[in-house]
Amino acid sequence: MIIKKKTIWLIFGNVVLVLGLIVYFLPNVVADWRWQKAVEASAGFPYQIGLTKAIIIPCFVTAGVCAGGTLCFVTDPARCLLYSDVSGIPAGGMGSNALFSKIAIAKAGLTPGGQLIAGGMMLTSMDSGVLASAGGCYGCMAKANFKDKIFHWLDKYIIAGIK
Repeated sequence: MIIKKKTIWLIFGNVVLVLGLIVYFLPNVVADWRWQKAVEASAGFPYQIGLTKAIIIPCFVTAGVCAGGTLCFVTDPARCLLYSDVSGIPAGGMGSNALFSKIAIAKAGLTPGGQLIAGGMMLTSMDSGVLASAGGCYGCMAKANFKDKIFHWLDKYIIAGIK
């Protein structure tokens, strides 16, 4: 009888230890998976950019011209308020700034001072491609293999609950 109690406690302790390790390491594993998906997605575009310490400058209309960040002037005044110029310290890619729609920035969860990986057709229309930050990914599509489906599910339901 004593051997059975010890065995049950040993099994219970091991299960608790394994579950604790999973809960501790799972967010890091999923975050690494997210970055890998972003890198794979942005690599398919002709222009890629990687920035650290991002600075987000909203575009605005003044005197009938779009102004704000360095690249805001290329948008027409009608769509000017929908865009922001994002600049920062280059960490790879082709430049130190790009123009993104505010929707892409919000969906990617990019915050001032953060990091980003992006790919697009040109630096002034990067929102037509992929934008990823630590907060998520805009324009990324998960592959259909089993591992990616599991990580996507974990990211969507489990990790979101832990945050």
